[in-house]
Amino acid sequence: MKKTSRIGRGWRLTKDSWAILKADRSLLAFPVVGSIAATVALVIVLAPGIGIWAATDSWWTALPFAALALYLATFVTIFMGVGLAAATAQAMDGQNASLRSGLAAARQHTGAIAKWALVQATVGLIINALQQMAESENGLLRIIGLIFTMLVSVAWTLASFFVIPLLAFENLGPGAALKRSVAIIRERWGEGVVGSAAIGGIVFLIGILPGIALVALGVVAGGAGGIVLAVVGVLVIVVAAVVGNTLSQVFRVALYRFATGGPAAPGFDPDDLEHAFRPKKRGRGAAPQTA
Repeated sequence: MKKTSRIGRGWRLTKDSWAILKADRSLLAFPVVGSIAATVALVIVLAPGIGIWAATDSWWTALPFAALALYLATFVTIFMGVGLAAATAQAMDGQNASLRSGLAAARQHTGAIAKWALVQATVGLIINALQQMAESENGLLRIIGLIFTMLVSVAWTLASFFVIPLLAFENLGPGAALKRSVAIIRERWGEGVVGSAAIGGIVFLIGILPGIALVALGVVAGGAGGIVLAVVGVLVIVVAAVVGNTLSQVFRVALYRFATGGPAAPGFDPDDLEHAFRPKKRGRGAAPQTA
């Protein structure tokens, strides 16, 4: 398959995801509420730690608070992601999806979400530590370290690609969900990454880049008019990020359902999804077995 046709298919899958979101805009509530809740958790937990740090002049006294804040923020983000995945499936099935229905579904998997949040936060810290170590080096070692860190980050992103849908739809623990995610990718590798890249690229070009430009213009212009431009730019960036986050989850749920033997989501071209998950060494249309 030609590279151009793969990119074209990713573009069509992105538009199909937008059609789902446009039909049920309540899905946008999940990243919005999740971001607010995660920010509140960070502030509440970090504030005492910063106060103790200032009083004792010992930065390490704030580490337990920072670790707890990171975990809570990660937990909230994943919890809302699972709720969004559940609500997306409801919308695809023609049901009345809502923030309440999605959160109710996520609550049924609170234990698994809590465990996966610990895994995700730990891996994130490791990757960040590797990046900091690489940046502290010079010359060739720095380049090698940054490349290695990037490869580790990409590998983790790919391996955990379907974990959120799996937590939402299958009664699996974090370890089993990660193994299942890897198995799905190995069995039906296809257009998932291309589609995600398409969503990210489109959101960046249409929303985030113009927002950055408005902020820059506001800073250069100065005065009341400049402040207005900067505020509008920030709002554009925030809205673009929310929409991009939601589209990515919708896209992931559609791919997950099709890859595990389900029908194509409404509005999605079955041929696009079929080719998006064509098995590497198996016959056309084969699907991985449910664990």
